[in-house]
Amino acid sequence: MKLIITEKYRQALNIARALAKYKIIRRRYLNNDIRIIISTNYIILPLSGHITEYDTIQSLKNWSFNSVIEILKNKNSLVKRIKERGYEEAVKDLAKKADEIIIATDSDEEGENIGLEILEILQNNNIQKRIRRLWLTTTVPDDILYSLKNLREFRMPIALSVEARRKIDALTGFAGTRELTLRLSSEKYKDIFSFGRVQTATLWLIVQREREILKFKPEKYWKIKIKVLNTNFIYQEKQIFNKQKAFEIYNKVKNSKYIKILEIKEEKQKLYPPPPLNTNRMLEIASKILSVSPSKIMELAEDLYLEGIITYPRVDNQKYSESFNHEENLKKLINSNFSDYVKKLINEKLFYPTKGKFVEDHEPITPIKGIKSYKNLLGYKLYEIILKHYLAILSPPAIINKVKILGEVEGEKFIAEGEKILYKGFLEIFYFEHKEEYVDEFKINNLYKIDKVYLEEKETRPPNRYTESTLIAKMEEVKIGTKTTRPYIIERLKERNYVIKKGRILYPTEKGIKLIDFLEKIWDKYISPEFTSRMEENMEKIATGERDWEKVVEEERKYFLEAILKLRENFKN
Repeated sequence: MKLIITEKYRQALNIARALAKYKIIRRRYLNNDIRIIISTNYIILPLSGHITEYDTIQSLKNWSFNSVIEILKNKNSLVKRIKERGYEEAVKDLAKKADEIIIATDSDEEGENIGLEILEILQNNNIQKRIRRLWLTTTVPDDILYSLKNLREFRMPIALSVEARRKIDALTGFAGTRELTLRLSSEKYKDIFSFGRVQTATLWLIVQREREILKFKPEKYWKIKIKVLNTNFIYQEKQIFNKQKAFEIYNKVKNSKYIKILEIKEEKQKLYPPPPLNTNRMLEIASKILSVSPSKIMELAEDLYLEGIITYPRVDNQKYSESFNHEENLKKLINSNFSDYVKKLINEKLFYPTKGKFVEDHEPITPIKGIKSYKNLLGYKLYEIILKHYLAILSPPAIINKVKILGEVEGEKFIAEGEKILYKGFLEIFYFEHKEEYVDEFKINNLYKIDKVYLEEKETRPPNRYTESTLIAKMEEVKIGTKTTRPYIIERLKERNYVIKKGRILYPTEKGIKLIDFLEKIWDKYISPEFTSRMEENMEKIATGERDWEKVVEEERKYFLEAILKLRENFKN
């Protein structure tokens, strides 16, 4: 008998359905009533996420400034405890009876780390069995059966990279939160000032943008515009910051009757489809289009995956493997609301997708089943975005005709620019509309009657505040967090009243600004994105076997201890 251990019940059920014959029983282990699935030659045990978590040892439970130092000085200040003893008992009980154990947690770094927790339970209880890894990209029964026949070895370096991150985040989180709360608590703010390596760096981005906006001083500029037929010609210096100059030019041309066309430039350009869809891009696009949080998008994507409608949604990869059969996959999508377009791709044999960065061995996020509706509207709308993106990457480029017209009025140069779609290509199916900019047809050296001359007074604008969509993109750009953690970091900032959301816009709260103001004055080095991105680079090196995870943890422990001592020194000064 083989024991399959999954991360969640729905995945266990998908594997059971692929095995065809199964029954579900309930068994009580301590305080947990656990569903177990029994199939021919297999027992499937679904967990409920992580089994363990880091905590401080009992002697460090009380908060004090001394406890902060002790957490960072004492190598044994943290203990890894079992959250749900019932699941530990279930793993021990069923593993003892099994001939082989198959770890079937989610096919990503976090899933590999939960697999490590399972291995630790076995090791601590002297249970020695063969361990294999089930790596799933889809929950389609045939794919599950194929993967069961082609099991992998467990990838320990990846599991340990997540373990290092979890332990470092626990150390810095426990110590940093205590230090800040003890210093900043007051009658007004009696709650906890939580510190997190990724959380605080993300908050810094939001506060920094707010400061840029508040410090921004609008500058007046002028724009001179001439209307000819249905085309707007703009003075060649689009923003004139000198008022006198603007009025001199305006007065010079305002009573003119004609514009002379000096030059017309036309250029045909190809507009290429985007690269295949990965997690970060899905969160950016879908959050923007659907106006919901990235964490909700992730929840919807997970649901579509577990229903066998899309491939695994937590991926960095943007390049398909050579073996992926796009023709066969398109046939699965005919039963969708875009069947005509799917058939067109099949008939024209358009099976060659665009390429982006290659990161790992998951395929990019891909629709693998055609549906016309879904159990919830938001879930269907996300599916439609994923479907349209996939169909777009298989489509030919669009062809755009760009036009630039140079005209002259009283010796002053004016420019009109436009573009027209000559061939839609992927834009026919894409979810973002590409707007054409209309210009009339003109001929060189001809004179055309001026209908109106405008002088517009405008002001420069500050940068935009972050939305959840643009913040996700910024976090990826500066290497804060991972594809899995970014949506939940934003949620945590909202939950802890560091950030509020009005409409689609994120604003730092007074509490959030107070925290960053305090830290910047005495601790700026440790809250910037550079601090946390350096850590992410170390995590990558552990995952590839270049660095030892325990050494990295000890380095970060000492580094953060120095940081706390520096904070205290600066605070005194």
